[in-house]
Amino acid sequence: MHSLQSKLGTGLVLSLIAVFTVLWLLINSGIQYLSEEYIASRLQHDTEMLLRTISLDANNQISLNESAIDPVYNRPFSGHYFQISTAQQVIRSRSLWDQQLNSINATTGESKRERQPGPDQQSLLVLSSGFRKHNRQLTIMVAAAVDPVNRNIGRFQIWFASSAAGMLLLLVILQALILRNSLKSLSHLRNELQALQQGKLEFLHTEVPVEIRPLVTEVNHLHKVMAERLRRSRDALGDLAHALKKPLTIIQQFNDRYRESMPADVHETLVKQSAEINRLTDRILKRARLAGNRQQGTRFSLSLDLPDLISTLEMMYPDKDIKMYVDNRSETEYLFDREDMMELLGNLVDNAYKWARHAINITIDRKSGDEIEISIEDDGPGADLDQLKQILRRGVRLDETVHGYGFGLAIVSDMLAEYKGSIVFGRSDKLGGFRVEITLPMQHSEQAGKAPA
Repeated sequence: MHSLQSKLGTGLVLSLIAVFTVLWLLINSGIQYLSEEYIASRLQHDTEMLLRTISLDANNQISLNESAIDPVYNRPFSGHYFQISTAQQVIRSRSLWDQQLNSINATTGESKRERQPGPDQQSLLVLSSGFRKHNRQLTIMVAAAVDPVNRNIGRFQIWFASSAAGMLLLLVILQALILRNSLKSLSHLRNELQALQQGKLEFLHTEVPVEIRPLVTEVNHLHKVMAERLRRSRDALGDLAHALKKPLTIIQQFNDRYRESMPADVHETLVKQSAEINRLTDRILKRARLAGNRQQGTRFSLSLDLPDLISTLEMMYPDKDIKMYVDNRSETEYLFDREDMMELLGNLVDNAYKWARHAINITIDRKSGDEIEISIEDDGPGADLDQLKQILRRGVRLDETVHGYGFGLAIVSDMLAEYKGSIVFGRSDKLGGFRVEITLPMQHSEQAGKAPA
């Protein structure tokens, strides 16, 4: 899709070209018309001059007073010619030499104008007028070569076309600068939208041009509505999880109290279902604790959010003395959504806390091809190859005696699929326990959708 600036610029250039073309045609035709009218007025003046010089000689023939005629009509092929015709005789200017003009008949009081070829391959404008003098019908034809005028007009057209092209180029440059300066507000708005997406702004500034102010207002309203809905959804889930704790505890107590009076299979079913509800509510509450209260759309920061995540997990496992080692080999800040990464890493690090005895290693590195690689290792018992194949199945836990939920790694797998990432399980060479390694392509970090809260 073409940019708005390209569309406006292209439309402006085409409009300017059309305007200059029409202007050139109008000026060209205007100059042609004015020059022809000027030549015709001179021809009319010479016609009247020739009419005054006509007289009758002793033989009752028309003659001209040569002294009153402009000398240019006596110079051969001078570009100025006349021809006077009556029924009995034809008088031609000396400038015609032995040639004559094509006759154009005009009645008394009538004038006709036309172009015709003349001597020496000249292009002539001919004015033919009809008169009656000395009781004779006269046709006076006066002609002037238009080639010199046409050459001057041609030079003017070249000069005008060059000047117009220069002016057009200057106007295009000026308009491009004006257009770019006018669209700076859109570039600023784009930067604010990116900052809003990354959680650096709470709302877009409304000090923008009037034309885009309604758009900014609607975006701010939409952002506010979505943030409020997300907050209410999280609060509702947290409240529901807390609300389920009390009746669930009562059910478990009644189940234990009346264990002897109920069938064994009923008791076992109630125990399993109660434990499952406990795991689900623990997961929801833990997720809320990991996500915190950051603004919607905040980007994950390895330098800020990872220490917060580790501190939260340390408070969740106060009975464990775990040494956490973080090796961040990349200085780049990656544009991943904070909530997604908190849940993704939260599940993995939480799993490591469950199994670790004394130490956990987290290594962050940037691979070739713009990928981030994160590995988490612990010094727990680890898992054999047969167990590793079952890990990603929802609800499967390798050790049912360890408190927790079985959905964590399956959720991690789903989120990695959404981000076009990958996950590999194995045994840690350094610590001897479980090792999980995830790879996330950076080019998908901004495109992946957010997991529902």
